[in-house]
Amino acid sequence: MVARSGNGPGRTVKVAALTAICVAALSGCQGSSGLPGPAVSPSPPSSKQSAIDAIVEQNYAGSWGVELGIYKNGRPLYVQGYGWRDRGLPDSFGGHDFWGVTQPDKLFNLPRGKFAPDANTIFDLASISKEFTAGAILLLQQDGKLSVNDPLSKFFPAFPNGNAIPLLYLLQHRSGLVDYNSFGQYPDFSGAYTAFVAGGQTNYQPIVDTLATFPLKFAPGSAYDYSNSNYLLLGIIVAQVSGEPLGTFLQQRIFGPLGMSQTHQSFSPPPQTDVALGYANYGAGAQRTWQPNLQWLAGPGGLTSTVGDLEKWDRAVRSPGIFTQAALSQMFAPSPYPQSYGTYADGWFISSLSGHLYIWHDGALTGYQTMNATFPNDGIDIIVLTDDGSGLDPYYMIPQLFQQALTLAATH
Repeated sequence: MVARSGNGPGRTVKVAALTAICVAALSGCQGSSGLPGPAVSPSPPSSKQSAIDAIVEQNYAGSWGVELGIYKNGRPLYVQGYGWRDRGLPDSFGGHDFWGVTQPDKLFNLPRGKFAPDANTIFDLASISKEFTAGAILLLQQDGKLSVNDPLSKFFPAFPNGNAIPLLYLLQHRSGLVDYNSFGQYPDFSGAYTAFVAGGQTNYQPIVDTLATFPLKFAPGSAYDYSNSNYLLLGIIVAQVSGEPLGTFLQQRIFGPLGMSQTHQSFSPPPQTDVALGYANYGAGAQRTWQPNLQWLAGPGGLTSTVGDLEKWDRAVRSPGIFTQAALSQMFAPSPYPQSYGTYADGWFISSLSGHLYIWHDGALTGYQTMNATFPNDGIDIIVLTDDGSGLDPYYMIPQLFQQALTLAATH
């Protein structure tokens, strides 16, 4: 994920392109025990729904594609799409195609035109993906196959300072590792990306080897510093311990059991018809962005999904089910380093909003910005997926949307 800085609270996946252009980065069927998908019934908008529309439309003027889902204990309070998930032809691409991967419209041979997003539109999740990678680690701990207190050296014996970095420090961004999503400037992982692509995009060792050459930014455990390298390593560890790729493990242990049929590491196999294309404003209005390499981003930001699938996940981490209570307690135990916007736990920020417990993660990736916010004591989930890579971080809309959600919940 290639990111811009300064637009959100600072939880994106950051990548500087070789051209020195800054491109934005990370910030159906149901399984046998899956959570039922919320049924969306069209209804005339109430004054509160109109107020919600106004909040979104004021912040995403210009027909940016936005899909919003507001739920109360699994029941949809308001699910609405705005703008265009595809602005139609002809395409005008901005920036530089650093990644060199097939674009989604070509991959799926999508029909092109001006199409609005809906509840089934697939978006790149960006850093919301970290919630699932952390969940995978906690499932393996639940299985007795690892511990969050295991040192990194248990899995990478030759990694410098590996004995001083437990998995918990990776989960909570306390390792001091530099961010591997950096190209053409320090720390430069351009060579690692070239080797990763040449190796068929399944061998992550070139990234680990390059990461090992850079000194730590601070003594492990002594500070908080958001780095995508932490979750890259965690994703590799999931694959190493489980004996299967991260995406396969997530499918078997999370997506399948919860009925998250529209969620995948990278894109699902064709056919697909309802996919959001990424856009950004590089100074000349909305332009297509080049699709990032989601295999490179496996762990910190490589998932794609829909608002409805994310709501199933939010419910699943609210009470024991696929996770034990001990695993959930670990998931939401905050680190010792609070920030102004919240304290990082295991794949989530823990915060409060108007006196309400507020658990969340956002993301930014070339052409996409996302937000998954859950208020567990209220049973309210607010999910915002966008194809706007250069505008407002949807994090900033949550305070207004939450007040509207409380009113909707009280009247429905």
